[in-house]
Amino acid sequence: MRKTNYNNTLMTSKPTTDSRGLALLLALSVMLGSCGGGSGGNESQPPAPTTGTIALLFTDRPTDEFSEINLNVREAVLIGGNAQQVLFQGSEPIDLLDLTNYSEPIIFGEVEAGIYTKLRLVIDDLELVPNDRGPSQFPALPANGKIDLLDPNGIEVLPGRTLIAEIDMEANKAIHAVGAGNSGRYQFRPVVKAKFMDGDAGVLPNKLARLEGTANNVDAGGSFTLCDIETPDSCLEVSTSNDTSIFGSDGLPTGYATLTNGDSVVVIGSYTVNGSIVLNAAVLEIGGNAEQVKGSVVSTPTDDQFLVLRTGGAEIVVELQAGTRFYDEVGELTADAILIGADVEVEGVIAPKADPADADVIRAALVFIEEEDDVQASGTIIEPIDAAMRSFGLATSTGDICVRVNGDADILLVDVAASEVTMADFGDLAVGQLVDMFGTMTDCFDANEVIVDVNASP
Repeated sequence: MRKTNYNNTLMTSKPTTDSRGLALLLALSVMLGSCGGGSGGNESQPPAPTTGTIALLFTDRPTDEFSEINLNVREAVLIGGNAQQVLFQGSEPIDLLDLTNYSEPIIFGEVEAGIYTKLRLVIDDLELVPNDRGPSQFPALPANGKIDLLDPNGIEVLPGRTLIAEIDMEANKAIHAVGAGNSGRYQFRPVVKAKFMDGDAGVLPNKLARLEGTANNVDAGGSFTLCDIETPDSCLEVSTSNDTSIFGSDGLPTGYATLTNGDSVVVIGSYTVNGSIVLNAAVLEIGGNAEQVKGSVVSTPTDDQFLVLRTGGAEIVVELQAGTRFYDEVGELTADAILIGADVEVEGVIAPKADPADADVIRAALVFIEEEDDVQASGTIIEPIDAAMRSFGLATSTGDICVRVNGDADILLVDVAASEVTMADFGDLAVGQLVDMFGTMTDCFDANEVIVDVNASP
């Protein structure tokens, strides 16, 4: 079972002061509700807030090459002008493959309002564990693990509002084999993208959040606080409703009334912002027995069961419950989305067996249907470039093709030498750039993502 840490410690620093490294150590319930200035003045008109709240969420894209991709997040810093806000310092171990279908919070907290130019991450201890459980590989990290994420439009933290930063590590695009054959050598390039969202405006991540911890302050009205097991002062408000699917330690449906203070829980849901950050539970698992199984669907549901061939080759029966939820990366689905050949991640409890020879059964709380991987196209941008049509030519190793860049496509300028990633626009693309693109091939290549290697020469 994977434990999710969520840290509420913020440190602020400015080169011109002596406050460098000052830990605020604020509880979330206090911190998120206190984005204001000081006391005094006109009681009917409290002073305008000078700080905003930031939520830093990590996620990833799937890869079939490894069973684990482990790293430590050492630091996260907002940088702008002559000041910086240290969001996190410490050690936050993450297995990126655990974040394929979910996001994980690293920090919630207050920062000084203003416009920042970059978000700096510092990572280390990158470990690649092959699917065959062979020796782990430890690729070197550029710039000693520093990764700068730049937004030319600025990263704006508004006073009294919540900025949500979703960090996608893009491991499937960042890790490349070096050399031919089974050399076992890999290279890391900083293909990391950030999406900044105004939570108070209702702009929120599509990905579900999955958090583990301990339930406290259980309220009969359906809310409680979810606190980290190792750092109990780090807590987040959780809200349930009549639509929340609730399961007991045996993986079978139960009611909210069975939840008590101190219970180990898993909460899967989505965030809302209304003065504070709240995790709205779609699924609540009580008891600390939840597991995740990944694999491919072998049979479609019959009598509320279907068969999955697990990653590694073993089969498991998935038993659907009253309240089992179905999702993909876009949103909620129905059981009709379970098709033979689909890749899935099943969340639930492995049922006890009366006979060791019986088939393994997982009682499903949630089934996540994973999307098919995009097709990759690589080459050099050539004429014609049409800004109105968002199209250009691409010279590939097998010939020239036309490319259309979707309106919501991510365009990244990756500077490996400086370990910088700039979130760019179509206008930043130019003839002669070497690009990797991901999307679908029709009459032209329809790109959902364009990655420009600014250091490469055609």
